[in-house]
Amino acid sequence: MKIISWNILSGGFKEYGSTAKSPERLEGMTKVIREIDADFVSLVDTHRWTEVFREDDLRRLFGYKNVYMVNLEDERLKVKGHDNGVTVMTRLPVEKFETIRIFNRNAIRTSVEGVDIFTTYLDDLSEDTRLKQVGALFEKVEAKRPVIITGDLNSFDQDDLMGAKTGLKILYSFNANARSMEPVTNEMARAEVTKLIKENGFRDMGKGKGNTIPSKLFPIKLNGPMLRVDYGFCTPNIKVESFEVLRGEEFDKLSDHFPIMMSVKIGD
Repeated sequence: MKIISWNILSGGFKEYGSTAKSPERLEGMTKVIREIDADFVSLVDTHRWTEVFREDDLRRLFGYKNVYMVNLEDERLKVKGHDNGVTVMTRLPVEKFETIRIFNRNAIRTSVEGVDIFTTYLDDLSEDTRLKQVGALFEKVEAKRPVIITGDLNSFDQDDLMGAKTGLKILYSFNANARSMEPVTNEMARAEVTKLIKENGFRDMGKGKGNTIPSKLFPIKLNGPMLRVDYGFCTPNIKVESFEVLRGEEFDKLSDHFPIMMSVKIGD
């Protein structure tokens, strides 16, 4: 099973405040997703998608038979005017799509090919909130069933902390205004979310495989991605055949995050 997970930044719209009838970056996204040709596509930050698309629209645009999308229903984000969302597309036979509530927002659990895949987009401000979200997610995990957790966790991993802190120093040196992000990145640097996931028996599939943000779409010019916040975790009963961060000029133009791609095998 080949899986991609990608934060597509404001649903592919130019900005969260865009009133366009369809995302300005949609054509590029459909092109690269069709070219990747994954079995399972997990998209994060699908802002306004439930407003501008029907599921049949996504089937036609991306070429996947089974589609499911949901808003986060996060009250804080609603006040800001962009509730965001998560979307799943797959060609595989689906046992069940399910909207699950993880503390204060929604996620998607997809049961497919004998595995549960959780598509998650965790809080962007507070590590305490993210820990509560992960704790609520674990209440939905069935013992002994193969499980994958993927998405933008908005948190660093302890193994990446030295590199992350170095990257942030470089970021701040390029733009003094970037220091306004420091309270948020300090929360990320607590690195407790991935620690909790691993303590619950999950393997970090992307360890040592590269950073996922920022791309050249990021407003500050940098030499390359400096931080990792997009992850794939799996239970021990899943064989990881490969994992990579997809880089290239086309991805630089489509989101501030690079997609991750995982190839896994379920069972013998």
